[in-house]
Amino acid sequence: MTKPRTIDPKRNRWMFSLGTSGRDMFYAMYTSYLFSFIIYTKNLTTPQFTVVSIVMVACRAFDAIIDPLIGGLVENTRSRWGRFKPWIVIGMVFAALALILIFSLPLDGWEFIVMLAAANIFLTATYSLNDIAYWGMMPALTSIPSERSKLTSLSTFCGSVGSALAFLLVPLLTNGKHAIGGSAVIAYPIIAVIACAAMWGTQFLTLFGVHEPKASELAAERAPKLSLRDIFKVVLKNDQLLWASLSIFMQTFASGLFTSALSMFYVYLRFGYDGKLIPLSSVGYAIGGVLANVFLAKLHAKYGRKRCVLGAMLSFAAGSAFILTTGLLIPVSSPYVLFACYAFGQIFMGLGGNGFYMTMLVSISNSVEYNEYRTGKRQEGLIYSVRPFVSQMSGACAQAAVTGIFLTLGLLGISNGISELENQAAKQTITENVKLGQIKDLLEAVGMDEIRWLLIAITVIPAAFVVAGYCIYRKKYFIDEEYYDKIRAETTAKGEE
Repeated sequence: MTKPRTIDPKRNRWMFSLGTSGRDMFYAMYTSYLFSFIIYTKNLTTPQFTVVSIVMVACRAFDAIIDPLIGGLVENTRSRWGRFKPWIVIGMVFAALALILIFSLPLDGWEFIVMLAAANIFLTATYSLNDIAYWGMMPALTSIPSERSKLTSLSTFCGSVGSALAFLLVPLLTNGKHAIGGSAVIAYPIIAVIACAAMWGTQFLTLFGVHEPKASELAAERAPKLSLRDIFKVVLKNDQLLWASLSIFMQTFASGLFTSALSMFYVYLRFGYDGKLIPLSSVGYAIGGVLANVFLAKLHAKYGRKRCVLGAMLSFAAGSAFILTTGLLIPVSSPYVLFACYAFGQIFMGLGGNGFYMTMLVSISNSVEYNEYRTGKRQEGLIYSVRPFVSQMSGACAQAAVTGIFLTLGLLGISNGISELENQAAKQTITENVKLGQIKDLLEAVGMDEIRWLLIAITVIPAAFVVAGYCIYRKKYFIDEEYYDKIRAETTAKGEE
């Protein structure tokens, strides 16, 4: 007789959470730095730049549309390895290969755009396989509120570490005197390989270290497979899932806009392309994210989720206002004071943004039990497919906003000039000092009006969206701690009958 497998919640918590550190490094490389790679290494005409932006928006929108189908695919999976792990493996392998291809092929112009379109569609679809399966596993591991908060906090903390590494390494190793190979053209492909290796390494911890509870496996085996109609019906009829998803859309749009190529361009304009402060440009945001991950579970337990969301919104808005105010008032002649204020404001934005996001993850997880309470079915994979759907749609909207702002402020000519110089440095037709000197001249030619409008775009717009996300959550999402305990107790009682 086979001895029943013992599930260690602490082991599951750590092995699951560590799995996302490399994933989030990979995801930051894709979402935050792919556009930067393009504008600083590819010399594009205005029509080509516009088409690149359309391609990136369209790929994300396409991926968002198919995410519920991928969620249904995960939900319908029956294998000796469970529902989730087969798709985690397939997704992580092929998404990494696609990312390396995009960053490595020495193409330019329309040839690059065609390759980007094909590889980007493949990358977003395969990464979603991994993403939906990975996060779909989380509510299957535990339904105990305190353990779920710990699992959410630890996993997002590990993810923040991975993102922070990307935010530190990419600016440090792609420009200035520390650029690998002396040029961003050489550096980006190498960092892409590092990010992919990190994802593979940490995901193997989840694959071999996490054991899904037997009750969850048996429930999945007993559940009937879903038709295409059933997939959309489950999502559309879960009102609490939809409201939580709309709130997370607002927050991810805000964070995506603030951490986009626009912010990096603002940093270059105010602090220099080769400045010593560049590698520290995102440290404040990362510190805020770490603080949110360390303390949020305890704050949830002490104050409740709704108060924590209010605090997160206020923190994000306050950080945005501080960066805006100091950026408008402190003169260019005081770069270190200005940078200190920029980094300090980022701490509050990172604290609020990550706190908001983590609370929304718990809210989406709790809609699994809400779905079970109403329909008798959990359907974790399908319900969690809504989160990447929202992330991709918000990413598409943020990309469209970045493109519009970039063209409106006339920054394409500057980025093309930088790209040309980076390519010359990669071919060793100019020295590194010549490259940096000419890039400095390009950036200094940008007027203060454009810099001020750029600052407004990366502070006021994100803050407005986070406030809107809070208002939606406050008015429409009603699964608080008391209601969750009630529905969990009733579903547990029904299962024991």
